[in-house]
Amino acid sequence: MRFCLVIAIGSLLTSCAAPEKSYLDARSPAEALYQAVERAAEDSKAGAILEVEGCGLSFRKASGVANRKTGAPMPLDEQLRIGSIGKLYTAAVIHKLAGDGLLDLDAPATEYLTEGQVDGVPNSDATVRQLLNHTSGVPDYYDTRSYLFTDWTQPITPERTLEVARRKSSTNAPGASYSYSNTNYQILGLIAERATGESLGTLIAERLLEPLSLVETRYNTEHPGGTIHGYGTELRSNADTWKYAENTGADSGITATSSDLSKFLIALFLDGGEFTSIGTEMLADPIERDRPRQYAGPGAEILVSRSGTEFVGHTGDTLGYLTFAFAVPEYDATLVGQVTANKPDILVELLSSTTSALEDACKSQ
Repeated sequence: MRFCLVIAIGSLLTSCAAPEKSYLDARSPAEALYQAVERAAEDSKAGAILEVEGCGLSFRKASGVANRKTGAPMPLDEQLRIGSIGKLYTAAVIHKLAGDGLLDLDAPATEYLTEGQVDGVPNSDATVRQLLNHTSGVPDYYDTRSYLFTDWTQPITPERTLEVARRKSSTNAPGASYSYSNTNYQILGLIAERATGESLGTLIAERLLEPLSLVETRYNTEHPGGTIHGYGTELRSNADTWKYAENTGADSGITATSSDLSKFLIALFLDGGEFTSIGTEMLADPIERDRPRQYAGPGAEILVSRSGTEFVGHTGDTLGYLTFAFAVPEYDATLVGQVTANKPDILVELLSSTTSALEDACKSQ
């Protein structure tokens, strides 16, 4: 996931920005949500999905088209490519293994890897916790060269990503500062597999999906897959990205329906959730990022609005598919949204309208 979406979403939630007047004129929070998702689909000339649960709202809607060429409507119950939101699942597995005594979060990553797996990767001796909260200094495998020359139709694997990291320099000494790196989670996937002798896909299925009955969530699905097309790359704003396999690997390999994603957020971050002990660990001892009121826990993002409301979860950004997924513990609520075009400003506007509508619904109770 490219870090620009993290910055854009964080800047929205920590600013005084308000949605357009048309949204504020809606007669009810539900109508405001309806208008917001319709506008997102219209502006993107693609598809949009929004699901909001909490404060008396139970809103789910898909709008726009899943395929510009055929005009097929955007489906509501299809699994979505959610990009870096998949990091929540990898982090949850790591914390589960730590709770079972199979991992020490403060041990060097190399303690759990086979000889040679991360040789030559800068800062590969960072701790597991530093990988989780992006203070490892391990360089990101995303860069200009990778955008221009990577074959995105092929799955993302540790072999491919670590080779890119080996040609780069560390961003900081381990633990010295925050620097977002997708490579961290590629390494965490290897650690989980080495510690258990099982594939990451099996660990996610058996330790997370099955206990929560998340039957519409998958890891590393076959590509291309589904009917929802995404649009836009760094160089071609209208390119169809359906055939790309960027949503693979330990950092971005989850596909899930909006409802399954909302259930996972509830399980981790809201009172009474089945995995709240894990969610608490994923938010523990947050470190400040490089912007006001934005923090990183060992496994999840924490954004704090000017009013003090915490949004916990993650954003996802793969070529042509932009997504947000946040729990709001203060409101006992969840927000999940996606726009199937490489237009961050449209996703930010959708989130802005959604948070305003949720706040209005909560205040009216």
